[in-house]
Amino acid sequence: DREPYQQILGLQSPWSVSGVELDAEAGEVRVRVEHPRGAKFSCPDCDRELACHDHAAERRWRHLDSCQYRTVLLASVPRVKCPEHGVKNAPVPWAEKQSRFTLLFERFAIDVLLATQTVKGAQRVLRTSWDETWLVLQKAVARGRARKTGQPLPRLGIDEKAFSKGPSYVTLLYDLDNSTVEAISDGNTADSGLECFAQLTQEQRDSVEAVAMDMSAAYVKAAG
Repeated sequence: DREPYQQILGLQSPWSVSGVELDAEAGEVRVRVEHPRGAKFSCPDCDRELACHDHAAERRWRHLDSCQYRTVLLASVPRVKCPEHGVKNAPVPWAEKQSRFTLLFERFAIDVLLATQTVKGAQRVLRTSWDETWLVLQKAVARGRARKTGQPLPRLGIDEKAFSKGPSYVTLLYDLDNSTVEAISDGNTADSGLECFAQLTQEQRDSVEAVAMDMSAAYVKAAG
């Protein structure tokens, strides 16, 4: 039945579910999505609405599971011929550019990552590879950083965090008032601390009133 998947995917005109196939051996539900002739799409660079020029090769996007089965969305992405930017893949409403996951799957994956606190733990739940899970994490961090507004940071904390065998270290600079990480750099030296402070705007550095640390000589030097 196509109608439930139409609603689950939240598809809007001109997209609609054209077929649903269960491959029990592969453990997949495949949902095929198409658009009617004459539909128009936007240029990804200028949002100009244009007729469909042709289609890219069919692509697959991992979606939220259907019971014990992985659900895969399949579609041929329309391409538009923009007079200013040339032939481009039109954006699709269910996924970000070049992503192999739907937005709803990525949202769920982020919740799983927050709950498990490890990439390895999340990938066992999501049934994804380590690289796929790490990419979802990287994209989420990039979106979060892009939303940062450069607000004042009167009270900061700076500390090292060990990871991996060896161990290896990173330096974290965080906002004590909001419990958010504001900058990260490799190592635990004075240069690492300076690199973290350099990631703040001049206005943010000028707003600092106090810095909490464990009195590491390297971080005292960086904060001085």
